[in-house]
Amino acid sequence: MPTSMRSIPAVMLVGGAVAALVPAVLISTAMAAEKVRLGYAIYAGGFEVLQASILLDVGRDDYEVEVSAETQGLIGTFFPWQNLSRSVGLMRDGEAAPRSHRQSGTWRGRERAVSLDYDDTGRVVADVRPPDDPAERDPVPPEMVPGTTDPLSAVLSVATGVAAGRGCTGTVQVFDGRRRYDLSFRTVGNRQLAPNRYSVFSGPAVHCEVTSKVLAGRWKQEGVVTEQEKRAPVALMLAPVVEGLPPVPVRLEGESRFGDVIMHLISADAVAQ
Repeated sequence: MPTSMRSIPAVMLVGGAVAALVPAVLISTAMAAEKVRLGYAIYAGGFEVLQASILLDVGRDDYEVEVSAETQGLIGTFFPWQNLSRSVGLMRDGEAAPRSHRQSGTWRGRERAVSLDYDDTGRVVADVRPPDDPAERDPVPPEMVPGTTDPLSAVLSVATGVAAGRGCTGTVQVFDGRRRYDLSFRTVGNRQLAPNRYSVFSGPAVHCEVTSKVLAGRWKQEGVVTEQEKRAPVALMLAPVVEGLPPVPVRLEGESRFGDVIMHLISADAVAQ
């Protein structure tokens, strides 16, 4: 894949981070049996490039997360991209234990899909279509896969600590079917978000820092691994926006080759079951 084309997914990888980070603190062991629907708009260089919608259903013993995302504006016109991800699993001792993860989407008209299934021993069975070309992307060594979790379930495991008042702290091992990476969370402090015309939220928020370290599955360029996936930490702001529910992500700030990336919360609603 040419470098110019990879710069487009660079923005969408930040959006992919949103897909992984958006449910980050919507869970607590005392949460009522409700679904939550969140809407987000992601901007790069001042232009809207991505919209995401998240439906989260978390109970005391199990959970289900569904995330849909689609490029917008000129990016959507010239580089159309759609993605739907869904994770289902069990809550065990305050951590999300996935049973299955499904991801499907299109990139410039080409369908792509990932299926991950988990058992109680930590074994992960992956089905990736179409398979990656080893000449274009470094394969993930099989020994790096057992014991990992999917992107959506990963942040739910971190979320229990946030909901319990321990802040955003911890590192989670993630395998998304094509890449193996670590997500590291750190609490920075508090931040006051001023009102703006893009977001439905303003006020005090908890400022967390999220770092992604790719260990395997990077794209190659002329036989050399590119630096595309080495990015600065992402700033994630969390605050309560739905009465009776824990804090949710209300803003995200990152970087891309298109300029600064900002995610705004544009809707947040509790959906009665």
